[in-house]
Amino acid sequence: MVRTAPERLETDRLTLRRFVEADRTEMIRFYGDPEVMAIRKYGPRNPEAASAAFDVLMRHWETHGFGLYAVLERETGAFCGECGLRHVDEGKDVEISYGLFPSFRGKGYATEAATAARDVAMKVLELPELVAFSRGDNAVSHKVLEKLGMELVERREVPAHGHGVVRYLLKPS
Repeated sequence: MVRTAPERLETDRLTLRRFVEADRTEMIRFYGDPEVMAIRKYGPRNPEAASAAFDVLMRHWETHGFGLYAVLERETGAFCGECGLRHVDEGKDVEISYGLFPSFRGKGYATEAATAARDVAMKVLELPELVAFSRGDNAVSHKVLEKLGMELVERREVPAHGHGVVRYLLKPS
């Protein structure tokens, strides 16, 4: 039986919903923001590359029945960023990923959104494991992953990006 993720999730303070075409402009701004992308694995993207990344994000849901969600503040409806699940390089591994605009950081939103996505991965999709990758120097992201119950399993240098990458793993208990 093929399982699919719900298209909308609610947490105490956030709504996570499947992206729609109307989100393209916001995601181009997100992927192009130097502050947002400074702590992510890849740097800022120009509008064309950001739009292409949004196309990939949209196709992932169609192909796999799950993907990244738009993260919105429930109280204000403000677009905070993205969080969800995706296949890594179209392989068998599924990655949890999250990123927020700087004005929404430091409020626990990343942990709240990522917890909801983790629960979908483990309880709804019943994945055998979940991986996460982060910049080696992004201690805040590492802390979020550890709060999710994930364990650090690998550190590697990525000369092309000028920083290291760490890999975390979560297996069902």
